This record gives sequence, structure tokens and C-alpha cells, in this order.
Amino acid sequence: MEIFKVIIHTHGGDRYIDNVVNYILDGRQERAKGYGVNPYDPDIAAMQMKRTARYFNNQNKTPLFHYVTSYSPETAPTPEKALELTDKVFSNITDSHQALIGIHSEKQAKSLNHAHTVVNPTDFNTGKMMYGDNSTNYSIAQRMADVTGQPTKLIVRKEDETEWECLRVFVPHDSAAD
Repeated sequence: MEIFKVIIHTHGGDRYIDNVVNYILDGRQERAKGYGVNPYDPDIAAMQMKRTARYFNNQNKTPLFHYVTSYSPETAPTPEKALELTDKVFSNITDSHQALIGIHSEKQAKSLNHAHTVVNPTDFNTGKMMYGDNSTNYSIAQRMADVTGQPTKLIVRKEDETEWECLRVFVPHDSAAD
């Protein structure tokens, strides 16, 4: 079973952006990809996200969304496969939002490769904010199930570090297209 984890953090502003981007690009990443941000320099990537938010006067709102997609060894046996899958999971979001994906290859639970994805909530075309509610989370979890062809579990880590596990398991649609 694949795992889609949402890490909620609505406070911390610029400092939080810096910390998460630095974590993703701290040298442990096997692969990285940026959408409207530099995937090689964490300072530049964080600055690009902050500038987009400021341009649309969203700098005092949710700083970013942090997602972790953990893949079973059968689904993503390599960092390259994990990046390919993560790219597909978030493809409908990266059309209008800056994002950064970093693949970490380390055994965690039943996963060999997992991806950290940060998304700037500010739509760079309109300035509208993406909401990090369960409607969005369910949609991404379903997309992950469809892309991987595997059942997906949704876990939400709250700001107080407690975790909530969705009772629903997201299963691939029969007609899901990559």
C-alpha cells in the first residue's frame, strides 16, 4: 500500500519555507525537480516561492503545503521511478503552482523511496490561494492511487505533531489514465 502524508504547517512564514526547502535539498536527495523554482539551490528556490506570494500579497497566508509520498519497493524500486510517479501525481497542480520535489532513498516503514513535495499555495497565474483542506487532500490521495495503480492510505500530520489517519483507503479507478 502506498502512503500519502500531508504535513500541516500554517505558521512560520518565511522561516518555514526556508526550513522545508533546505530539508528537501540538504544533499540526501537522490533526485530533485522544480516547477517554477530552482531545484538545485534551496536559497533561490525558497526566495522564488516567497516572491510569488509577495507579488500577489499572499505573504501572510499559508506559506506552503508539504506532502510526502511513500512508495512500496514494488511500485518505486528506484529514485527515478519515484520521481516519475510523483511528477504524475502532482501534474495537475504544477501547471499553476510552484513546486519542488526531492526524492529520498532510505528505508522507512515499507518504503525504499519517498518524495517530499512542497507546493506554493499561490496560483502564479491568478494569485488565488489553493486550499489545503480534506477535499484537496482526498483528491491528491486518489490521484496517487490512480497513478500507482495501488491502494493509498492518507495520513495528516497536524501542527501539534499528532497524526490523523483517514479511515478510507483510496483505490485506483478502473479507468484511471496515467
